[in-house]
Amino acid sequence: MLEFVKRLFRPSPDDADRRRGLRVDVPRDTATVSVDGVPHSLKNWSAHGFLAGPYAGPRVVGDKCVVNLNIRQDPFAIAFAAEVVIVRKDGSDIAGRFVFLPPENKAQVDAYFTFYSRMA
Repeated sequence: MLEFVKRLFRPSPDDADRRRGLRVDVPRDTATVSVDGVPHSLKNWSAHGFLAGPYAGPRVVGDKCVVNLNIRQDPFAIAFAAEVVIVRKDGSDIAGRFVFLPPENKAQVDAYFTFYSRMA
């Protein structure tokens, strides 16, 4: 199990990815991000943003929108809406950076990343 978690939790490469902080690759079918009401598989996320796909919608880099994240990864069940700015759309992936994360959900997000950082 520990090896599995180590593969899921990894630092962002500074020169290859604009997102900051540690991110977690979520197991398939445990997390979604809905953009314009359409759910997409969450590939990985951090306390600063997300990567999801496949995405074939109309959003482009620079767009601001509200997304809904739903993460069900034991022992966590987190669901919240957040304002994001789209920072990347390539191939079939879309990435967003959180502009506003509800304060009532920030503690959940912090607990999630604290938990997975201890397991790495």
